[in-house]
Amino acid sequence: MEQQKMDQQPMDRQREMRVGLVGLGNMGARMAQRLIEAGFDLAVCDTRDEVLDQFEKLGARGFRLPAELASESDVVLTVLPDANVVQKVVLGQPSASGGVSGGGLIDGLRSNSVVVDMTSSLPDVTRAISRQLTERGVAMLDAPVTGGISGAQAGTLTIMVGGDMTVLERVREPLEVLARVIVHVGPIGSGHTAKALNNLITATTLTVTAEAMALGVRMGLDPERLLEVINQGSARSASSEVKFPQQILSGRYDRGFTMALMAKDLGIALGMGQQAGLSMPVSSSVNELWKMGVSAGMGDRDHTAIAQLIEQTAGVSLRSDT
Repeated sequence: MEQQKMDQQPMDRQREMRVGLVGLGNMGARMAQRLIEAGFDLAVCDTRDEVLDQFEKLGARGFRLPAELASESDVVLTVLPDANVVQKVVLGQPSASGGVSGGGLIDGLRSNSVVVDMTSSLPDVTRAISRQLTERGVAMLDAPVTGGISGAQAGTLTIMVGGDMTVLERVREPLEVLARVIVHVGPIGSGHTAKALNNLITATTLTVTAEAMALGVRMGLDPERLLEVINQGSARSASSEVKFPQQILSGRYDRGFTMALMAKDLGIALGMGQQAGLSMPVSSSVNELWKMGVSAGMGDRDHTAIAQLIEQTAGVSLRSDT
């Protein structure tokens, strides 16, 4: 394992490496902006013309087809919703005959180029895609992130990387613009494994903190005072120290990562547990609660809104009075 803290790079010199980025959503758009500001020759791809227009005005080259972007890039970053979208973007859309219609990154990538998948995806899918890219002489890393929208905007993400260490060194320069910490966790698929487990812990601590807070309020405690006690003791976590005061007590619920995406990552983690033959009763219970939230129509809400589901069940409010 390798962990390295990164000093922020100068943001005004032209870089030689041609970088492509597919997916200009909440995270991808902020990553793209940092790469432009850092002086990279950036190509971007998205299905929305208005978004492409916006980034072309910032100096990026816009493409509608992944294959066209790939032909103009030395390294391609994919920042997409899930494994299914990654497969379509990298390998091409399925055709009516059951094959592949083309137009994916694989049709434009040159030998010795690199694909870096920064999606929260499935390790097995990642390994399968990597095998197909290797046949074309293209390397792949899985490099999901943690740190949220604010981290993407500030360049302070943590990136967990799976794949060949020598490939990571080849693409380290653009990744350093995006991250404060880069951790090489193992072979291809390891990054996505680590990300799913990270989010399993995040969802669990957020859920149990919300339940404890709701019980405390039900028993007559002030939510701010109770949270202060939690954060001064052994029960503190990133959920209690950051998400609760910033998102839940304030009622903002705008961390930028939806409940449906968190539920997807919980499903990935539980699926890995099944493959490993490991019983995970606590994680399974947490997963059921998040599935309940999605089924209740809360999937598009911020993941911190899981506290609202718990509030409704407990019949209390966790909002601060100030």
